[in-house]
Amino acid sequence: MICPIVSNVTYASEAGQISEGEANIIYRNVTVYAPAVATTESGYVGVISTITVTIQSNGDGRVFVDTLPLTQVDMQGSARLAVKVASALVENDKNNDANPSKFDYFFVVRTNAPVIGGPSAGAIMTVATVALLENWTMDDETVMTGMINPDGSVGPIGGIPQKIDAANSVGATKFLIPKGQGTYQELQGWNIVTKSVADYAWDNYGITVYEIDDINKAIENFTGYTFTFEKSDKEITTEDYINSMKPLATRLINQAEDLYNNASDKLENSNIPDNFPNYYKSAIEEKLDSAKERLNESKDWYNNHIYYTSTSKSFQSLISSRFVQYACDYYVAGNQEYIDNLLGEVENLYEETRILAKNTDIVDLISLQTIGAAQRRSTEAKLYLDDAKSISLSTFSDVLDFLYDIAFVVERCNSIEWWIGIGDYFNTTGEINESKLENIALEYIDEAQQSITYSEVILGELSQTSVSSSSYLTSAESLLDTANEDLDNGYPAAAFFEALEALVKANLALEVIGTEEEEKIDISSEKASNSIDKSRQQGIEPVLAVSYYEYAESLSNESSFESALIYYKYSGMIAGAISYANTSVGGSYSTYVGIQKVNTPLSRWVLERVIFIIGIFLIGGLAGLGLGLIIGNYTTERKYKRKKPPVRPPTHYNYRSRYDYPNNQMPRSMNEYYKKNK
Repeated sequence: MICPIVSNVTYASEAGQISEGEANIIYRNVTVYAPAVATTESGYVGVISTITVTIQSNGDGRVFVDTLPLTQVDMQGSARLAVKVASALVENDKNNDANPSKFDYFFVVRTNAPVIGGPSAGAIMTVATVALLENWTMDDETVMTGMINPDGSVGPIGGIPQKIDAANSVGATKFLIPKGQGTYQELQGWNIVTKSVADYAWDNYGITVYEIDDINKAIENFTGYTFTFEKSDKEITTEDYINSMKPLATRLINQAEDLYNNASDKLENSNIPDNFPNYYKSAIEEKLDSAKERLNESKDWYNNHIYYTSTSKSFQSLISSRFVQYACDYYVAGNQEYIDNLLGEVENLYEETRILAKNTDIVDLISLQTIGAAQRRSTEAKLYLDDAKSISLSTFSDVLDFLYDIAFVVERCNSIEWWIGIGDYFNTTGEINESKLENIALEYIDEAQQSITYSEVILGELSQTSVSSSSYLTSAESLLDTANEDLDNGYPAAAFFEALEALVKANLALEVIGTEEEEKIDISSEKASNSIDKSRQQGIEPVLAVSYYEYAESLSNESSFESALIYYKYSGMIAGAISYANTSVGGSYSTYVGIQKVNTPLSRWVLERVIFIIGIFLIGGLAGLGLGLIIGNYTTERKYKRKKPPVRPPTHYNYRSRYDYPNNQMPRSMNEYYKKNK
């Protein structure tokens, strides 16, 4: 609906001052259904919430949310992210001249019962916002549930069967759910049984379920429109990425080989004890063997042109070799002075690289990624440095732990310079400044917090959860704490990427319920690859996303499926998020392709009745045929017998159909039919 009104929009410039004015305002609004799960005395039930979304001109991008009753998880963050993702899509649409930043956005949420959730309505709020900005009509027979992620993907939620119940109450014929959530678990006796969501919706209500992974697909299902992204004339290729990574991989292999040889010579000539009870030399030799193994793996990946994985293996080799070198040097020196001098050198190195990571300007989407990676490595180095300084050093074993942490800090600090240098291989792409980056980081921290809270609520209500779910959630909480600290300490790029990873892991806590990580690998790999391709078509090189995708591939080849799944998901999230973080790059065209109408199927309950009735007719026909044959035979026999008086058929006879049920309560299935007629 579009309507001009006159409204007061002048705001007081000072506290206590009242301002008054008039302006012409255009607004549009639409009401959509958002299925939710409510807590009742008898358990959890599906309820329908209505969300009325209004956009109002003469605004400045502010977002207002009114919920009644209050949701268990705040919806403010989901509404803001919905507006952000919707605005990025519309602002890039060359078939629309609307400026999303010139509107204010209002979300009024109403439901009949206290509901669990908030984030699960994010996707439908995004679709509604796009439809209003584009002035598109929405289909009222489609209902969806799903979070909205910063990369435009639709995230996991809980309570899908109950939400389907709610969708049926408003006449839905089509129900959209996040891709990969096509099954649910149900407790039957002492057993947990996995069931199909699609079967549940079809069998009970004749509702067709579609799994979607992207907000563009949701928009198409609701409006019939889709966004087609145009290819940039500066399309990035894999060759560009290789040119940035290959020199680094070459240099690190050479450094790792030199350091390994040096460490090997020192250990061979050392007198470190290796007898009961102090098998120190054996422990150090294990690290040297590990350094050699990682170095060989680095060379293998390099020869296969997998350069980021090669650098990662070289990095691991460098840490182990440096540790061996430090252990040998300490044993020769054998005093606290060596420890103090080494610690002082490493602290100076950390401080130099910390300042470098903090003060290097972030001006575009390339430097956002490379400096963000550098800042995260600075944070990680600080964690290991603090851990090293906390070790008591009362035994030689304690000293070895200290030296390993110090070796890690040195190599992690060295990697800060690598990442900053990688950006030199790419042209400037997009625009971003520190103020905008801080706001984006803060928004994604808030979104990650909501996702964590939502996952905690859902997992807390389940009778059984996996160890993986709990592990993902714990890691997400730790990452969120680090993101908040980094933002406070002036590392907004690091905070941005830590919030994205926290969001990935909070989502995974729900996604892996009832499944194994290996089952999710193919779909996660495909989505990440598609996100990278789309980013490159827009002229953006998602160098960090490509690096993590490559590393996920190597982990998958090594059957490390849990780690591979995290890196695939993180890769896809980064590639998508940097596209939505800035609208100055790339373009798209909105095109009407039509809503895929669902020919509302007869439910299985109805089909069984149709089959049942047809069966009666068939039985009746066969019975008639049999009777005809008997009569025919009887007629033939009469030709050869004496005539008998005809027998009058009865004018009335008692008959009770086997299929009569009290109050017309027909059985819902053939199984039920057989139970009733045993």
